[in-house]
Amino acid sequence: MSCLAELEAFGFTEAGYCALDASLKSQVRFRLERLADVRAIYAFVVNDSIRYIGICESEKTTLKDRMGRYQGLVGAGTNERIVGLIKNCLQAGQAVRIFAWIPKVRLRLDGMDVDQIKGFENPLIQRFEPEWNNKL
Repeated sequence: MSCLAELEAFGFTEAGYCALDASLKSQVRFRLERLADVRAIYAFVVNDSIRYIGICESEKTTLKDRMGRYQGLVGAGTNERIVGLIKNCLQAGQAVRIFAWIPKVRLRLDGMDVDQIKGFENPLIQRFEPEWNNKL
C-alpha cells in the first residue's frame, strides 16, 4: 500500500489544492473545496508523496483559517518555509494537494475530552516521515 493510500485508509480526504497566484504576498493560493470550516490535521501531498503534516493548533482554528495563515504569510517562519517549498513545486509543474482528517467520534477519558488532532499529529509524522516536517 502506498503512503497516500495508507493516509486515505486512516480517513484523510482530499480537501483542496494549491495554485500559483502572483497577486498574493505568498504567491500561492490555498483553495479548499471541502472541510474548510472544521479543525483538522492536514497534509500537503505532491505527486502522491506526503510532504508535510500539520494541525489546526487551537480549538477554534479552522482549516480555512490555517491555510489563510500560509497564504498571507502570517506568523512564524514555518509558514514562510512551507509556502516557499510549495511554490517551488508549483513552479516546477507539480500538483500540490491538501488532504485533511477530522475525528469521527468524541473521545473522553476520566471526564476529559481527548484532543485527537494534537494526539495524532506526532504519530502520523513518525509513521510517514514527511520530507518537509522537522524530524521529531
